[in-house]
Amino acid sequence: MTIKDLKNHALADNIPIIQDDALNYIKDLINKKSIKNILEIGTAYGYSAISFSSDKTHVDTLERDQKRLKEAVIWVNKLKANVNVYNTDALEFIPDKTYDMIFIDGAKAQYKKFFLRYQKYLNPNGIIVCDNIDFHDLKIEEVKNRGTKSLLKRLAEFKIFLESNTEFETMFLKYGDGLSISVHKT
Repeated sequence: MTIKDLKNHALADNIPIIQDDALNYIKDLINKKSIKNILEIGTAYGYSAISFSSDKTHVDTLERDQKRLKEAVIWVNKLKANVNVYNTDALEFIPDKTYDMIFIDGAKAQYKKFFLRYQKYLNPNGIIVCDNIDFHDLKIEEVKNRGTKSLLKRLAEFKIFLESNTEFETMFLKYGDGLSISVHKT
């Protein structure tokens, strides 16, 4: 079994996974910054957590959906990844350590809550990465579905929060479905 098998399995099950260009950018960032430990919010089948992990990089990942959690544990074990999967709601989990990087890829409407909750568990000069920040490049005025409109509004408010947050320097990148990279100022 390989990571490619996991990718194909997730896609066959219609589980959204990180896009290749975003994954490659983050993996390069992990290497350049010598990131040793990562907290991931939103595991799904574990594709990004397993991809980020290595002998030198450990990932703790949070998932509350039982089906996705079971799949992630199976794949972490099959691929002998340096990953711990926690069965928990990300808004309730309390880490017992700090992290070099926090990767937010859970419920998009909760991004600001996740950011505020976990920023205190970030090491000095740590990074918070958020995936899907552009949400398919949908424009709120072109969307008919109320739930999607609400989600886009929350993501727009989250971007404003990131831009105005004086504790972090944030850049927005057009990799995948959009990434934000927020570096903690010391």
